[in-house]
Amino acid sequence: MQSAIVQMILIVVAVAAAAIVTVIVYAQLSSNAPVGTNDQNIKKDLITTESLCKAVGGTWGSNNKCS
Repeated sequence: MQSAIVQMILIVVAVAAAAIVTVIVYAQLSSNAPVGTNDQNIKKDLITTESLCKAVGGTWGSNNKCS
């Protein structure tokens, strides 16, 4: 049987591991997130629907292209 001290140590290690994973995931997601309103990460020429084009702040042209 495990003593209370061993269980406490395991809990602390598990919380620390979860915190490390959370920080790594947050760093990865925030580095890929768009910044500001005029972000260059959105490739509007690949958008094929008018509603999505308007959602990202583009204008839907008569040639069915987003710009």
